[in-house]
Amino acid sequence: MPTKKRRLIITLPPELDVALARFSKVTGQPQSSFVLSCLMENIESLNLITDAVEQAKAGNISQSEALIAQALGTTILKMHGSSESEE
Repeated sequence: MPTKKRRLIITLPPELDVALARFSKVTGQPQSSFVLSCLMENIESLNLITDAVEQAKAGNISQSEALIAQALGTTILKMHGSSESEE
């Protein structure tokens, strides 16, 4: 069945190809769905970094730095699974 979602073709370095293939074999999860879930989990950071680059190009360096810091904070919190409900 055709999809309405845009497809993206990427070239993987050998070490990433091996790691993804191994992960897929061990977990049974298709490589493409794993990569998609990794990207979706980080969409907020991606948008913040994009905003930061736009601000830097516009000459708003302090705003750009603040957005980068916010993106890094978001990523770190997700890596550690932090939330107020866990405390």
